[in-house]
Amino acid sequence: MRLPASGLRQCVLLGALAFWLVAWATPVFANDFDEFETARSAYDAQDYARAVQLFEALVAGDAPRLSNRSLLLESQKYLGASHLFLGQLDRAERDFERLLRMDPSYVLDPLGFPEEVQGLFARVKTRLDAERKAAEQARKREEARVLRAAEERASRERDRWQRLSALAQVEHVNELRSRWVALVPFGIGQMQNGHDGLGLVLAVSEGALLAISITSYLLHEDLRGQQPATNKVAEAQRAESAFRYTNQISFGLFAALAVTGVLDAELRFLGTRSYDRKRPLPADLYGGPELSVGPASASVRLRF
Repeated sequence: MRLPASGLRQCVLLGALAFWLVAWATPVFANDFDEFETARSAYDAQDYARAVQLFEALVAGDAPRLSNRSLLLESQKYLGASHLFLGQLDRAERDFERLLRMDPSYVLDPLGFPEEVQGLFARVKTRLDAERKAAEQARKREEARVLRAAEERASRERDRWQRLSALAQVEHVNELRSRWVALVPFGIGQMQNGHDGLGLVLAVSEGALLAISITSYLLHEDLRGQQPATNKVAEAQRAESAFRYTNQISFGLFAALAVTGVLDAELRFLGTRSYDRKRPLPADLYGGPELSVGPASASVRLRF
C-alpha cells in the first residue's frame, strides 16, 4: 500500500522533528551529567568549597540549570553535605529541606555519608514530616469547621423555612360583626360572637319549640268547622284544649328563648372578631434547604 504524497510529507516532517528533539536533548543531558560529575569529583576530593561553588551553579535559584530531576536531587544532597563539612550548618539544613520538599520520600544512603550528615538529614526530615502532619491536621480541622458552619447555616435555613412555611399556612382574619345579625334568634347572634355551643343549644331548642307551636296550631285549626258526633263532643273539646294549650305554651317558650338569646347576643356583642385559620401552603414554597458538601468546601442552597 502506498501513502499519498501529503501523508508521506507529514511522516518525513514528523521524523525530522523527532530526530531534531533527540539530537538537541542528548547533548543537553550529557552536559548536565558532565557538570554534575565535575562537582561530585570535587566533593569526593574533599574540596568542599569548590563543590559548593559547582553544585550551587547547578541548583541555585528558582530556575535551576539542571533539567533532570534525579540529577537535581543528587546535586542538592551533595550541596547540603558540602555545606555541613564546611561548618555551615544553617545552609546545610536549607539544602536538605529543599531536597525533601522536592521529594518528601527521599532516603539518604546510610553507607554513602557519615553519621553527622545522616543525623542532620534525619532531623530535617523529622521536622518537615511534623510540619506536613500539622498542616494536614490543620487542613482537616479547617474542612471540619467549614462543614460545621455549613451544617449550622443549613439548620438555620431549615428553621427559617419552617417558620416561614408555618406563617404561610396561617391566615389572620379580622371579622367585622353586625348588631343586626345579633338580633336574629336561633343562636345566630351567639355563633357570631363565637359562642358556638350556646348558639347550637338555642338553635335546636328554639327550632323544636317553633315546630311544636306550628304543628299544634295547624292541628287546632284543622278542628274548626268539624261537626263531631254527640258521643265525640267531649273528646273533640279535649283535643281542642290540648292543641291550644300546647301551641300557647310552646310559642311562649320559643319567644322567651328567642328574646333571651337576642339579649345575650347584644349584651356580649363585640364589633370585631380576630382569629387564625389554616390555608394551603403555596406551591412555590414546597421544598426546603439543602446542604451541599464537596471535598474541600460546603454550601447551602434552597430547593423549591
